[in-house]
Amino acid sequence: MNISRCILTALLLWPTTFAWAADVEGPEERFDGYRYLDVNGRALPFQSDKDIEDFLRSAQVVSLEKIPVGVTCPRKALLSREGLRVHAVFKNLDDTKHMVRDPTVTGEGRLYLNWRDSYIYDVAAYHVDRLFGIDRVPPIVLRKVKGSDGSLQIWLEETITEKMRRDKSIKPPDVARYYEQRSTMHVFDNLVANRDANLGNTLIDGNWRLWYIDCTRCFDSSTDLLYPEMVTHCERKLWKALQELNRETADKALSPYLTQREIDALLTRRDKLVEHIQARIDEWGEELVLFDQRPATVKAAWAQD
Repeated sequence: MNISRCILTALLLWPTTFAWAADVEGPEERFDGYRYLDVNGRALPFQSDKDIEDFLRSAQVVSLEKIPVGVTCPRKALLSREGLRVHAVFKNLDDTKHMVRDPTVTGEGRLYLNWRDSYIYDVAAYHVDRLFGIDRVPPIVLRKVKGSDGSLQIWLEETITEKMRRDKSIKPPDVARYYEQRSTMHVFDNLVANRDANLGNTLIDGNWRLWYIDCTRCFDSSTDLLYPEMVTHCERKLWKALQELNRETADKALSPYLTQREIDALLTRRDKLVEHIQARIDEWGEELVLFDQRPATVKAAWAQD
């Protein structure tokens, strides 16, 4: 076992006592206490995926403004319904190219016969995330805005990007929990073939929970794992979900967003992930590979009281 794996293993096994905040209940428990907020930082009166999706589909789009980051031309939307004002992200880019050498992720050039950057993949990533019980992608829906087909995703207020955290040298208060979450992210990125996994596409909320955004360059028909070497540990419930997902369930959830070939490729990558993680279990032992995610205990400085 190399040094980096030894360090990560030690962090994952570090004995720590945790307690849930008393006011965390219902759907919020899934998100370590995070609540979806309005533009003034107040918790929305509804928090479930279904209710957030309904709001995104039905609320009036008051305004759209360009977001000065990202290459997918995202725009920040202001939504309004029944006195609630909420921010969201609207994307409508759907770009397909052929014979593209894409250096993202690995830094090497990978040749793609068909290369697509599309808002539809953001929506597909959300449904894959929920299929496996990861719960790290904010709710998102397909919606036509100002005559343009696209996706509308709720804005996560009071968060920073992983890049901002590193630039400001902000250290996670619970290092073991942070690396557990990174392990889950690596499984997800390999599962959805995320060609654009970067520090700006990971958000951190006030409870130090990681969230995944900007998945427009995920999927395609490749059956390869992009960086299997990053998958060294896996959350126990995610490991079970990877093993149990069947084709019928995947087809039903994903066929509105992915082609059959893309779904087949995802299931093949799933099979390779299961084989890869099982090999780690056989080599190191289950107790050193699988873990139960630690709950949040510390609020970040940027979060409201």
